[in-house]
Amino acid sequence: MTTPIPLRPSGVLRGDKAAEITIDAFIDLQCPHSRAMWPTLLIVMQHYNNSSVNLKVHLITLSNHRQAWDMSLGLFAFADGDAERFYSFATYLYERQDEFYNAAFTDKTHHDLQQLIADKAEECMSINRQQFLSRMNDGDIYTLARTPIRYAATKSVWATPTVFINNGGNVPLNHQSRLADWQGTIDPLLSIEKG
Repeated sequence: MTTPIPLRPSGVLRGDKAAEITIDAFIDLQCPHSRAMWPTLLIVMQHYNNSSVNLKVHLITLSNHRQAWDMSLGLFAFADGDAERFYSFATYLYERQDEFYNAAFTDKTHHDLQQLIADKAEECMSINRQQFLSRMNDGDIYTLARTPIRYAATKSVWATPTVFINNGGNVPLNHQSRLADWQGTIDPLLSIEKG
């Protein structure tokens, strides 16, 4: 079965969409390695703020991260198409990942999880709780949340975090990499672009 055409391309963009260097990061909200990489991705984008570099985050759910799917629905509902809200709430959720990790939900229900997501959204920003919970169940939010995993499959992504730069998959960066490591990969590409 082929993948249906999504409403919009996968990924939430930070930076100039016409940038010469594109970082595609496939992450999972419940993945501890994704959580470790997240602040570094933000630092990298801050460092390259005035350069031709952008970041597209593709939020996927790994099979062993039971709460990640609903957390993703909540993140897309909260952002509602606003990239800054997406990045802000993703940061907020990563800082509280232990609250929705598997051990924390051993004896909790799906209803408990949805209430936790609404709690986190309310803590992060003033929202209408009922509208937020309703929005999480809208069809377009479902499509936004499932599109990245289907896109990930086309690129043979099976783990998080996975990074591509300009669609190249042999990227020597991982959750332990720091800004200097990223510079070592990106700066030569920017030099080629300017040269």
